[in-house]
Amino acid sequence: MAEMRVNALCTANIEKAKAACDKVIACCDNAPITDGVKIVVPYTKTLGGGVSDIYLPDMADEDLLENACDYILSNNAHAVVRAAYDLTEAGIIEARYKLSPIMLLHKLGILGQCTIAGGVCLDNDDLDLMAQEGVPLILLPTADAGYGHGFAPVCAAVHRGIQVGIGTFDGKYNANADLDYEMKFLTLTANAEMRTENALDTPTLKKILAFA
Repeated sequence: MAEMRVNALCTANIEKAKAACDKVIACCDNAPITDGVKIVVPYTKTLGGGVSDIYLPDMADEDLLENACDYILSNNAHAVVRAAYDLTEAGIIEARYKLSPIMLLHKLGILGQCTIAGGVCLDNDDLDLMAQEGVPLILLPTADAGYGHGFAPVCAAVHRGIQVGIGTFDGKYNANADLDYEMKFLTLTANAEMRTENALDTPTLKKILAFA
């Protein structure tokens, strides 16, 4: 049986992404729903009810976050939330709420209905809570490195049993939505995290690639 390949968050070059893997979780407004493509709709304050999968690109907009939280609870929706993705965003949340982004989602009562995308600034307490609540983590290695955010603690997440996937995001630093390139980059960031070679073994890499 062929290995499953999932692009867990793609916001550009969706057709290229689909050609290179089995499933794409695509964030867009009007993409055609085809085999192997799951749509998460960008959240706005004017989004009508009935959409079960939404995407929240930032937690720093206080009004948008409040509205999104109400939407998720009212519609029993699931949200892919770009959270703890850089020091600026995490700092804004900390200054405003005295909580990390993950702790804030938990306090708002929606963490269990979220998948976290980015996660560069996750600390051990965040990861423990995500593991406890069964919250998946989508890594965006080339985007996070290219934009200067850093890299997420993938090994720490894996060691806690958190479901981890990988996405090509907006493609600025991976124009062809090449999942193999993304995975190769991930192995280097994992080595940097653990300060050793081969920090992630082959079965773990396959599991990440399958978002399983």
